Amino acid sequence: MLDWLNEVIGEDLIAVYEGHYCTEDAVIWLRQKPRTIGELRSEEIDWLRWMAASTNNPDLLEKLSQDFDSDVRMWVACNPLTSRLVLEKLAEDPIVFVRRGVAQNKSTPPHLLIKLNADPDTQVRILVQTNTTNKRTFQLS
Repeated sequence: MLDWLNEVIGEDLIAVYEGHYCTEDAVIWLRQKPRTIGELRSEEIDWLRWMAASTNNPDLLEKLSQDFDSDVRMWVACNPLTSRLVLEKLAEDPIVFVRRGVAQNKSTPPHLLIKLNADPDTQVRILVQTNTTNKRTFQLS
């Protein structure tokens, strides 16, 4: 298992999600005692997926991008705050849904969109074209 899964979830991270109806049960569970990200993952993987989609913490996004669950990685790929370096790694993910997330992310840099425009998956290429529609200076070769 990855080392970051053994990190204890701090008050700072819990506070980010407190007050969000969809994570109310998770916050209660986290406050019962110190918990690790791995425990959170084992308790309810959807909480980790929600975190990947909604966090604005770049370090957490980088960690979540390494998760075994392809849905977690896909939500990291869709998150507009995911770093360029993480998007570059996810653009090569063997799971097509993760690459689709990178292709549709409005923060994906042009060089990655060019690379993904040659992806064997038709939907990835369509998402690249849709993504670039609003980028007037970007032209695919």
